[in-house]
Amino acid sequence: MTTRNRATSAMPFRMPDVSSGGRAMIVAAVTWSLAWKAASLWRAAKNDSKPWFAALLLSNTLGALDAIYLFGVDRRHRIANRAEEDLLAATHEPEQLGHHQET
Repeated sequence: MTTRNRATSAMPFRMPDVSSGGRAMIVAAVTWSLAWKAASLWRAAKNDSKPWFAALLLSNTLGALDAIYLFGVDRRHRIANRAEEDLLAATHEPEQLGHHQET
């Protein structure tokens, strides 16, 4: 092994065969994916959705599954909560706090 080969093999993130445009695309894809993942994991944790949190944490879909969660599943969750809050505000009743049956 030559001195040059040892130096390049010791640096795992060096990409000598990738053009600068290719490197920029990789950095952009990683940044894009991390942004979507951070937003979706935060929302899943805030909504106490453990199955979605685990699925989002373990998947790597460049933001596709994260966008589905944020714009599909989470949107429905927020709309349902907003409707309940509007109803409580209109009737001036306190929240039932887990009691689903009226007495």
